[in-house]
Order: sequence, then structure tokens, then C-alpha cells
Amino acid sequence: RLDVARTRRPQVRAKYSALIPRAVVTRSGHTSMTPPNEKCVLAKHLQSRVRLATGAGAHQRRGVSLLPRSTAGGASAAPSSGDDAGVASTPPPPGLVKGFVRGLRGRMAADANFPFKLGAEVTLDEFMTVLVNVGVRGDPTGWLLGDKLQVLCQMLTAAVNDVILVYCLAPVKDDGSAAAAKKEKSAEPEIAHVFQEGDFTTGQRIRCYLDKGKFYAGVGALSCTVSMFLALALSGQMQKITPEYLFRALMTGALHMGISANTRYQIVNGIERVLFSVLPNNVAKAASVVTRLLNNLLGARLWIVMTTVTGLA
Repeated sequence: RLDVARTRRPQVRAKYSALIPRAVVTRSGHTSMTPPNEKCVLAKHLQSRVRLATGAGAHQRRGVSLLPRSTAGGASAAPSSGDDAGVASTPPPPGLVKGFVRGLRGRMAADANFPFKLGAEVTLDEFMTVLVNVGVRGDPTGWLLGDKLQVLCQMLTAAVNDVILVYCLAPVKDDGSAAAAKKEKSAEPEIAHVFQEGDFTTGQRIRCYLDKGKFYAGVGALSCTVSMFLALALSGQMQKITPEYLFRALMTGALHMGISANTRYQIVNGIERVLFSVLPNNVAKAASVVTRLLNNLLGARLWIVMTTVTGLA
């Protein structure tokens, strides 16, 4: 009752000041906290206040607390904290950028050299793309606007392909929630590339190669078709854009990424696994750069062979 009295507003406290308990000495000499004639009134008042507190939603929406201070904090905080916890525990919808960043963190946790490998691959491929175009088109200062746009398109396509190749073949160290979710989907451990360290069966490694090949074939078909379309459109050769030409571009991209790139980068990951396990870190990084450079040179030669076979050249 004392708690109820303290939670009332000043005007309510003044209005019901007569109901506040006071120590009264009776004729028998005993001390009573409430005069006998006020006990019934105070009891009725408390009952009405409790009914209002449990049934009046409008008062709660206006922020008026109808519970005693000793219990109002816990009673009012418990539902709100539960609601907040429910909202906070609900994960936001996974976005492409957020998933990519989370994947980067997982790959860096599994391999501290992953950023170096990704940067080396993109840098080498961009350098080779510019070098080849300079050899074919001549001095860059004499390039027309269409030539510059074509080279830029080639560089963007190469960068996207490189990031996808290196990113999807890197092992990932998942957190507890992600690992639990994957265990619910499949009891088999996930393998990133054929030569990944771990207790994987031969069937799992073969299935990894085939799955990556299908995935890269789709990526290569899309990227090559879009790249060839933009190259012809920017150079003013729209008459060459035919369904047959686009189909040749689609097949060339699928073969290049699904077979050539998939096989070469699987081997590169296996070589780097050995290099970083037996050599000092700096020496292994230098050997990794040389390995990826040779891989890019071989990939360029195989690309020429595939464009000749499909007739895209």
C-alpha cells in the first residue's frame, strides 16, 4: 500500500491523502497502521486501481503506470524486453552485399592470406588485359572513345570473373549459427575446392569439381555474352549482334569458365596449399604470384583456342 501511494501523482496523492495509512494507537494500547473506519475504503480503492491497471489499455498507451513502483518496473519492463529480444533475434533479410562481406570474413578467418590471393589475382589479370589491348590497339593515347569503352568493359568482366573464381574456391570458417544451419541441411561437410585439406572422400572431391564446373559455366556464359554484346554495341557494330553470334559467345564463356578456369584454379589452390604449408610466408606469397601469373598466361592461350573452336574469333 505504501508503494501504491508513492506512485500516484501529486494531485492524486492530495485527493486521497486521507487514505494514506498512518500509525494509530487504539484504546487497547495496540498500534494499527490504518484506522478501522478507513480500512474498507482503502481496500475498495486498491481493488478499483488493480482493475484499471489490468484492463485499461488506454491508460497504458498514454504512458500512465497504474502499478506500484516496486512491481511496475519489472512488470512493464518484462514484456517490452521480451518483445525487443524477439525483434532483435530475428535476422534481417540477407542481402547480397551483407552476404558477401560475411563470406569475406569467414574466408579470412579460415585463411589469413586470402586477401593477398584475391588482390594478386585481380591485379595480374587487369594488368594482362591492358597489356594485350595495348599490343592489339597500339598507343592508348590514340584510342577512340569506343576503344576505351571496350577495354573498360573487358577489365570489368575480368575483375568480376576473378573475384568469383577466387572467392568461391576459398575455404570458409563459419560461425556457430551458420554451421548449425548447414548441419541441418546436410550432414556432409562442405568442401571448397578439390585439394582442400580435410577428411573428404574421393567422391566428395569429384562432386565438388563437377558442382563448381556447373556454377562457373553459368557465370561464364552470362559474363561472356554480356561482354561481347557491349563490345559490339560500343564499337558501332550492331549488325554483328545476331542470335547465332550470341549463342557462340554463350558457349565459349561456358566452356572457358566451366572447364578451363575451373580446372586451372582448382590446381592453383592445390599448389598454394603446399606452398604456404612448407615455405616461409613471404616466399610462399612470391611463389603464389608466379603461379597465378603462369595460370593467367595459360588461360589466355586456352581462350584463343576456344574462340577458334566455337567460331567466336
